[in-house]
Amino acid sequence: MAVRDSVKALADLGFTNLEAEIYAFLLQESPATGYRIAQAIGKPAANTYKAIQTLEQKGAVIVEDGASRMCRAVSSDELLSRLTREFESKRISALTSLSALNHVSSDERIYQMRSRDQVFQRAREMLADAKQVVLGVLPGKYAKDMAEDLLSATTRGVDVALKSDQAIRIEGVDVVQEAAGSRARTTFQLVVDGEQTLIATFDDAGGLLHAVWTRSPMLAVAHHDGLASELCLAVVAERVEEGAGQKRLSRAVSSFRPSSATTGYAKLKG
Repeated sequence: MAVRDSVKALADLGFTNLEAEIYAFLLQESPATGYRIAQAIGKPAANTYKAIQTLEQKGAVIVEDGASRMCRAVSSDELLSRLTREFESKRISALTSLSALNHVSSDERIYQMRSRDQVFQRAREMLADAKQVVLGVLPGKYAKDMAEDLLSATTRGVDVALKSDQAIRIEGVDVVQEAAGSRARTTFQLVVDGEQTLIATFDDAGGLLHAVWTRSPMLAVAHHDGLASELCLAVVAERVEEGAGQKRLSRAVSSFRPSSATTGYAKLKG
């Protein structure tokens, strides 16, 4: 099982299955000749020798400079460290090249997302773009996924207010806790500056059911108004239960920035 998992892990990093099998074998049986490797893993010798050459070029194995051509695997720590450095170098190069091509258009289409990772990455990018106000619904079990990005937004002076099914504590973020069993347990919503909006629903196990994102100011402003109203009513209800007076209730109502003060509303009207 350990060997099979190791082969799959290497294949996920871009190694062929044969290369991964050879490397996994050599980690346990170094040094070994190419012939012995081929016999041990049950592969044709010619294919095995060719794969060894590729592994040598990738820095995964070293080969004795002698007649026997004994092969030895480099340690997994050494291999993975080098792969990490190479990936980071390529990532920086790609970032530089692709950044020159980035162009934010006025695309107002509605796009679907197919994975949970895609949803949260889009949410992080939205929070990084935020300049004025962020409203949302955040299931408590996903709070850790978004905490750092929410904190970063508030640090930049962005107003952030959320509803959740749990008591979330993130510095600078206003959180209204809904009753157990509410939609906040399985629905993730985010609207930023009245410019872009994201809605995702999950099943009880955390699997993504449906998710959409758009830069439509019309939809984002409407979403902002809806969430602002819900948050405001929830806060007012809390204050009423606490016996708050008119002034305190008025402050609670005025604490939520109206959509008319967002850049999305300005774009909609402009």
